[in-house]
Amino acid sequence: MDNQLPKPFIIVFALLQGAILTLLYQSVEQSSWPATQPVWLTSLATFAISFPLLTFLCITKTNGKAIAKYLLPFCLLLSALGGYIGFQLEPIKYVNNDSVVVVFGFTALLASFKALMYIKQYMSKQPITYSSLFTLSWRNFIIFAECWLFVAIFWGILHLGAGLFSVVEIEFFQQLLRKDWFVIPVLNLAFGFAIIVFRNITYTVDHISTILQTLIKFLLPALTVVSLGFLATLPFTGLGTLWKTGSGSLLVMWLQALTLFFVNAVYQDESHERPYHPFIHRLIFIGIALLPVYSVIAVFGLWLRVEQYGLTVDRCWALLVWLLLTCFSLGYLFGIVKQRDAWLETLSKVNIAMGVVVLVVMLLVNSPVLNFQSIAVQSQIARLEKGQTTYDDFDYQYFDHSLGRQGYLALQALKDELATAAPEKIVIIDRMYINTQHRSKENFTLTQFKTLVTYWPQQSEFSANLIEAVYNKATEHQWSGFDNNSYYFLATDLNGDQKAEFVIITENNYSTSANLWFLSDEKWQPKHMPVHNPSKVRYLKEQIMENNVTVIKPKWNNLKVGDVTFKAPIN
Repeated sequence: MDNQLPKPFIIVFALLQGAILTLLYQSVEQSSWPATQPVWLTSLATFAISFPLLTFLCITKTNGKAIAKYLLPFCLLLSALGGYIGFQLEPIKYVNNDSVVVVFGFTALLASFKALMYIKQYMSKQPITYSSLFTLSWRNFIIFAECWLFVAIFWGILHLGAGLFSVVEIEFFQQLLRKDWFVIPVLNLAFGFAIIVFRNITYTVDHISTILQTLIKFLLPALTVVSLGFLATLPFTGLGTLWKTGSGSLLVMWLQALTLFFVNAVYQDESHERPYHPFIHRLIFIGIALLPVYSVIAVFGLWLRVEQYGLTVDRCWALLVWLLLTCFSLGYLFGIVKQRDAWLETLSKVNIAMGVVVLVVMLLVNSPVLNFQSIAVQSQIARLEKGQTTYDDFDYQYFDHSLGRQGYLALQALKDELATAAPEKIVIIDRMYINTQHRSKENFTLTQFKTLVTYWPQQSEFSANLIEAVYNKATEHQWSGFDNNSYYFLATDLNGDQKAEFVIITENNYSTSANLWFLSDEKWQPKHMPVHNPSKVRYLKEQIMENNVTVIKPKWNNLKVGDVTFKAPIN
């Protein structure tokens, strides 16, 4: 293998990749193109990461043209999907959709390893068998993991060295490690060097793979016993106990997925192999045949949730995983029914076909075809239109936190309907979509602050100094979210002295707080007031405008002993 690796090419390509990633990172830091357009940023970053990485894992001195022919189109497709994911981050001023980027990273990585496995096998001119695909997948994964471990240790050594020099007051290296133009190319270079090292010793990679498979070989019987034991107890315990956990379907699918993974690690396409005693082999045989039962249990639990609460992104993923696991399980069951003990011949065919299916699905979930955020929006809006949920019970926060661009567009469209049905909900929606990218006191003036204020009974009750003091307190911290609050200035007599006290209520979609403001040494000072809001009301403006403001005397007076006062906690 040492003579087959184009070492200079790998090193130069790693440095080129580092330079491109550095430029992309700097565009984010400086808020310049392409960072200002997420479509371009995610598309370029996807290609800059995926194509070099996959090339490193399969390049030799003789297959350059094949890589350009097969690997390059796949990476361009992945880059296009990255552009679509970037589109889900717009409008960038209002939408925070980091979760879709994380999901794209994971699914793109999984799809890349699947594609690389098939591409390498195709380029080798050898027949595609499950055992060869399995070997390639383990080899690619272990090399990838080893390279990242090498990079992490290398980065730790650099920091150790910089720390030692810093002790003797040489700060140059400490400062150097804070420079992106140094860090990113150096780490890419370290990764390229690790690729050369570990691809030259693939025999050690295969040994690690063998060790892991041996461990799984001993774990599979234990897992099968647990699986069969669980099924045996269900007729006596019923499914109700399982659903009480709130994660019954998830646990069942985990058990099913682990069983399938362990079976594929132990049994490959050599039908004559019998790694276990006949009794244990038969036990595993029965456990695999019963896997579709888990599919029935899991889908029943998922159906109950969807019927009761509608589709969410998590439930869409659960249904997709369920479908893939069910296809594997039914494929194995078909082989067992048709060929009995020779079912391992079917296992190879099922795994090769399902590998392609998984690859395609991992690509589709990042496209308009399987946009789970869009599907969840349609489901939740449909429930609202059918009266299955009310405007008060509708989860507006979920649309903001979990549905990204699709949730933003749906709520903006819903505002027209809410204008007559539930106008107070429009304020809640508007509070969610505040441009916080350049939040600062300088960008939020006293005049803008006054637009968020409601006065009761009238503005003339409040001095300009008090309004400015509240403004200064509200904008004291940049992280406080002062620009997505509503402020209510109330003037009323709280202690019966015929003079008005000033209560300032701060309200947002998550909390309602209040302060009693008073003059002390000619300065306005706030004092916190406990708030009892069991109904979690988040819009007081209508009540205030209707003069629904009253003063309630405490039911329990305070107790004073000498100079010590004891306040009743149940008022």
